[in-house]
Amino acid sequence: MILKRPHFQIPSLTEAQALLERVKEQFPLSELPSQLWEYVYYDTFDSRLYKNQQLLRQETRTDVGDESWLCWLSLTGNRVLQRGRSPVQESVIQQLPSIPLRPLLEPILHPRALLSLFKISVQQEWLVWKNKDDKTVLRVMLESTKLFRENQLEELQHRLIILPFRGYPKPSQQINRFCREEGLEELNEDLFQIVCSKLELKPGSYQPKPKLELSPLGRTDQALQAILGASTKVMDLNHQGTIEAPDTEFLHDFRVACRRARSALNQLKGVFPPEQIQDFRDDFAWLSDRTGPTRDLDVYLLDFNSYQTQLPEEQQADLEAFRELLLTENAKEQKLLAKDLQSKRFQKFRSTWEQFLKDETPSTTPGGAAEVRKTASKRLLRSYHRCLAEGKAIDQDSPDEALHDLRKSCKKLRYLLEFFESLWSTKEFQGILKPLKALQEDLGQFNDCSVQQESLKNFGDMLAKQQPVPAQTLVAMGMLVSTLNQRQAEARQRFQGSFSGFASTRTQNRFNLLFKQPTVAEELN
Repeated sequence: MILKRPHFQIPSLTEAQALLERVKEQFPLSELPSQLWEYVYYDTFDSRLYKNQQLLRQETRTDVGDESWLCWLSLTGNRVLQRGRSPVQESVIQQLPSIPLRPLLEPILHPRALLSLFKISVQQEWLVWKNKDDKTVLRVMLESTKLFRENQLEELQHRLIILPFRGYPKPSQQINRFCREEGLEELNEDLFQIVCSKLELKPGSYQPKPKLELSPLGRTDQALQAILGASTKVMDLNHQGTIEAPDTEFLHDFRVACRRARSALNQLKGVFPPEQIQDFRDDFAWLSDRTGPTRDLDVYLLDFNSYQTQLPEEQQADLEAFRELLLTENAKEQKLLAKDLQSKRFQKFRSTWEQFLKDETPSTTPGGAAEVRKTASKRLLRSYHRCLAEGKAIDQDSPDEALHDLRKSCKKLRYLLEFFESLWSTKEFQGILKPLKALQEDLGQFNDCSVQQESLKNFGDMLAKQQPVPAQTLVAMGMLVSTLNQRQAEARQRFQGSFSGFASTRTQNRFNLLFKQPTVAEELN
């Protein structure tokens, strides 16, 4: 059982020190040396620790020596889960070095980096209560905190914290009663929550796939602007992280947000005049091209360990030259990408795009004025039937390209479903999403294996042009190509099964029942 540690807020430092004196007069408390600490709180950009009800805090004592600790805390009550001396400096903690906490934290954090959330200064004044046997039965701490903000220290709060010891409840009860009689207010928020409120931070609020709330009877042009605005917000949140690249997921989320916006523009043709949005289509195509090479290399590096485990143990080290090549190429592409995302072209695109998103002038096209639920029904049904037609045309003799094309069509259908899901009930959507996801998984694996085989061959050619290149590396890469080829064949075999579910009478009935409105049916016939 965890002992409760009551916290009482004190308005000012003067009042806090006066209170401390009164406490010392009332109870047999003796002073311990005061301490000065700096706390830095860390989490990933998407709050993986916070979402797991955890915190990570670097504690550095600044009044003596060079004492530094890394504390893994529970979010509720700041209970210490693990604490270890850490030589980690702020500049390198993002790489999560080999510290005792690493094996515990890495499964939660991977592949995201730890980022500094905020830093506070903590002045601690300690009192200790010992019984007649000289055993400590209670500690009391006056904690005065200041927040580092814009190169200045800003006073945050003062609080009295009672730290009881197991088996000695009476001293704690007496101090508690005294504080209440003094009119002190017990705090329900801990230090982390208080600072988050002060800085208007909302940990856990980031959503890479934003939830939209569209009005069924609203105009389609307004709905499309809402869809595009939501994707743009995700792009903006990840823009700087994509440039600085502390981890790979900034680029992933940035790229997906671009792809969703591009897909919305392309699939909802006729909502705005073509001449109004053609330049934006070109810009999103450019961003897709520019983010692709770095993301591909990120994926190879993220999957590198799995590549190695597919080889016999004695051959796994032979791939290290390939890893070096990936790292070199990744660094080159990342540098180019960062330059593109700070270029005049990107700035011009972002400026004109913002004007478009904020422009409330109704579209002049009939498609823009149409009710969004009718538009969505029409596009969703058409997209589903296109996937059906493409899938039914695939047999054992069809080229790989036919499956690639179906994969792209399914992805477009998935985006449309995600854009418009708020127009129907969640339960209705789940019935059609499940078979689509199963089909996409097999098509995705088929495509990944195909692309990776081709890329491995190209990387092998690049390595072969370098001197000297270990022959064992090329042999190991050749074995990987064979393994990927086998996995691709297995994915193709599974395709018929997953497509059968997607094209089943039950799924078709669900699509038709959900989206086939009279006007839509008439146009499709």
